[in-house]
Amino acid sequence: MRKTAVFAVAFAVCVTANAFDVVALVDSLDFAKHYDIETVTGRVQVLEHVLLTHANDIWWRDKGGGKMRYPSRCEMWQFSEAPFDKKRLPNEDIYGYLRQESPRGNEFPTVREECRKRGLGFGIHTTIEENHWCSTLASNWTLAHPQYWCCTRNGEPWMGSCSIMWPEVIAHKLEMVDERLALKPEKIMLDFWRNGAWTFAREYSAPALAEWKRLYGDEPVPEATDPRWQKMVGAHFDDYLRKFSAKCRAAGVEFIGGFVGVDDKDDAALRNRYSGFAWRHLAKEGVFDAVYVMSVTYDPKDPFGSTERIYRNVMANCGKAKVYFPVASYNFEKCGISEYAKLAKVSEAEAAKRLVRMARDAGARGVVLECVDYGNYRPAVCDAIAEALK
Repeated sequence: MRKTAVFAVAFAVCVTANAFDVVALVDSLDFAKHYDIETVTGRVQVLEHVLLTHANDIWWRDKGGGKMRYPSRCEMWQFSEAPFDKKRLPNEDIYGYLRQESPRGNEFPTVREECRKRGLGFGIHTTIEENHWCSTLASNWTLAHPQYWCCTRNGEPWMGSCSIMWPEVIAHKLEMVDERLALKPEKIMLDFWRNGAWTFAREYSAPALAEWKRLYGDEPVPEATDPRWQKMVGAHFDDYLRKFSAKCRAAGVEFIGGFVGVDDKDDAALRNRYSGFAWRHLAKEGVFDAVYVMSVTYDPKDPFGSTERIYRNVMANCGKAKVYFPVASYNFEKCGISEYAKLAKVSEAEAAKRLVRMARDAGARGVVLECVDYGNYRPAVCDAIAEALK
């Protein structure tokens, strides 16, 4: 492990010099059955395992299941006193109960310092909702503020998220931005795929209904697919993102947006199915310093050719924003290495190599490995990533 990790660090420094990043998204909870992630030793073990992929930039997850991975003032409610139950996790021998929101559980000082010592980039991977497992857990702040809960068109409240139409909700989200910036990352990637199941169909809150009435009088409240409804609600989300971006810029931190289902069509007047706003427009505006294309909607009959066309379209329509493309081990959006290999009838190693080279040839800033969990990037794929960068 040690020799391999040293090689990976040396390789990372070399890649950084060539201005092409290999980014690893890391959720430490996924390593909990292998290492004691509440200790410095365990966190370093996680990082060294991640570096076997030849990553030179680390974007560390800051929450999951409504639980923060650092002591959060915004989330300090009685609900936070409940740790992850060892019975819900794979190997109780390592840690018993896991308290990631405690001072002892704060991973970020360790990871930030290790990345600095090893010449690696360091960022935070966060999500647009504080709960990203909406089916099982909501964030503590959301649970404590039912007056702001989302609502469906027929009036049913929904506790999975708070409506972005409330100024108090935006203020809370911006407080969370301040907490993330206090962790001293170089960049923050805001993931719009892990969205806690937020949709326009759950934004029929009192402020939204009042704004609709101001704009359209007695006209019936429309379905969530109505472009007027999406434009009205989306404007509030856009305003939040501009404020998020301004906070990052003031702190000297890059602001990155991550989006799925990207195609080669101009969506300046459309709303992405996950993000809820026209991200290309905001990228051109300068709200995002970089864009991470988490998956693309390619032609299965020509997976690599159609992907390349989408990549070049994205590069031409993001203004000055840098761009990252995916090299994914997981296949959630049918855009993983395994899917390309199957469709093109090549090995997974060859598929990974083509994806890296395609991104580099398109002029991208780098590629993102989504996510790096224990052993999920096989040695042959890691070797192919290294080969593609020569």
